[in-house]
Amino acid sequence: MSSPFPLMFHPTLIVDDLEEAAAWFRKVFGRTEVRWEDKWDLSLLNPDYPVNYSYFFVIGDVSLDVLAPSLLILPGEREAVYPKGQGLADIAWYADDIEALARRLEQHGFRTRDQEGNVIRDGKVPESSLVADCPMIWSLPEDTGLTYEYYHLAERHRPKYSRLADPRLAPGWKPGVVDPADPLGVIRCSHHTVLTEQPERAVRLFEVLGGDAGPRRHDALLDADVMPVRYAGSVIEFATPRDAPILDVLTGAPSHTDQYLGMTFEVVDLDAVETHLSSHGVGLRRAGGELVTDPRTSFGARWGFVSRKDS
Repeated sequence: MSSPFPLMFHPTLIVDDLEEAAAWFRKVFGRTEVRWEDKWDLSLLNPDYPVNYSYFFVIGDVSLDVLAPSLLILPGEREAVYPKGQGLADIAWYADDIEALARRLEQHGFRTRDQEGNVIRDGKVPESSLVADCPMIWSLPEDTGLTYEYYHLAERHRPKYSRLADPRLAPGWKPGVVDPADPLGVIRCSHHTVLTEQPERAVRLFEVLGGDAGPRRHDALLDADVMPVRYAGSVIEFATPRDAPILDVLTGAPSHTDQYLGMTFEVVDLDAVETHLSSHGVGLRRAGGELVTDPRTSFGARWGFVSRKDS
């Protein structure tokens, strides 16, 4: 069987209160949380590993991981490496050979770490605390701007995982199918937006991974120059503001590191989305055919919506 990887695994949204966030996604986005027992055979996992410190929410072709760091204590009372605050923290990718990937990134000057923050050398990736056959690593933001996770989901776990947590892994899955009951009418993800002072660094990283950059454009809402990068079926737009400083999405403080601002979805009816979100008290801006939320009213993330694009 051919591998579906590489593929985006999930964006990670950090929240203070997981149940509050789950209630918001149910009410505002019309999405029900996917709990750990819904995506894993728990008997296969390390019995000491915590569960339900995060929930998945499937939004079109994106599986969003909403995670409360306060609930994640690794075996041995070790703390996981996550920042404080609420907002989008990283992007995770499925990969097939984590050890080879770690070596390749290191050879090109991009270091990686394990779950506890230890830098990996020569591709020597330790076993995951979750389950031995699902190794995972993270890039260092000092080298890659944003933190990126690389993760291998072993084949024996995929049948259950594909039922609810990531339908893209299921045989026969088709992109762009709209759920008639979806209050947002999501078709697919258009792109993810990362603020950066160094777009060339991002391009170099994704070229090492096998991605490619598209033509630059100007984003009117952000007043930023944008460099789109396509990798593994997803588009990330690296935006460099022309005048405004980059602010940390979690703390609001000025920052020189890349910031994961949000993601934008193609929808069936932009007016209907605006009406629905407004009715739930979500702050909105609309310009140039794009509708975006005020992160202060949407768990620190900027959710964008555009009308269906021509295929």
